[in-house]
Amino acid sequence: MMQDNLKLDDSEDISIEIINDDDEDTIAEQAKARVAARKEAEVSDYNQTLELVCDALKVETEELKTENASLKDQLLRKQAEFENYRRRTERERAEVYRRGKKEVLIEMLSVLDNFERAMLSVSKTAEEDALKLGFELIYKQFKDILTRMGIEPVESVGHFFDPHVHEAVTIQQTSEHEANTVIEEFQKGYKLGDQLLRPAQVKVAASPE
Repeated sequence: MMQDNLKLDDSEDISIEIINDDDEDTIAEQAKARVAARKEAEVSDYNQTLELVCDALKVETEELKTENASLKDQLLRKQAEFENYRRRTERERAEVYRRGKKEVLIEMLSVLDNFERAMLSVSKTAEEDALKLGFELIYKQFKDILTRMGIEPVESVGHFFDPHVHEAVTIQQTSEHEANTVIEEFQKGYKLGDQLLRPAQVKVAASPE
């Protein structure tokens, strides 16, 4: 009975694959190789991604450096412009102050001239010494104020004529004085430091020849 059941038809082929130990080693090695290749591919992809990220960071870093240099240059320019503006403003303010002070002082010189004329009149007609003394005290106080402000009179009589500080109103030919010498002052001149406020109006001696 068993023999009948195991009887096979001659037309049927039976293929039996026998796996030995060597084949198992080969399959294991192939599996390991596939795993290694997959890991190598993953590492390669990771490295490529890392390189792309590094390249992008380098580009961004260069852009930031360029932008930082540009902003720094703009800041330095603005600082230079502000410093120039500050200096120009200070010069303009000083010039306005100097010009205003000069104009006020010139007006005060006219008052001083009138005061000196009044002093001569008082000296000639005043009978009371107290009145004369009062004029002298006020005159001295006024001159002291101008002196503290830096006003100095221009030296004239007895000095050589200087066109920078003297204005020749008339010329007198004479042998009593050296030629080109100031022999009379009609109106006093004044300076503020090195700046001329008003030239002195003078008479200048000339040689008789």
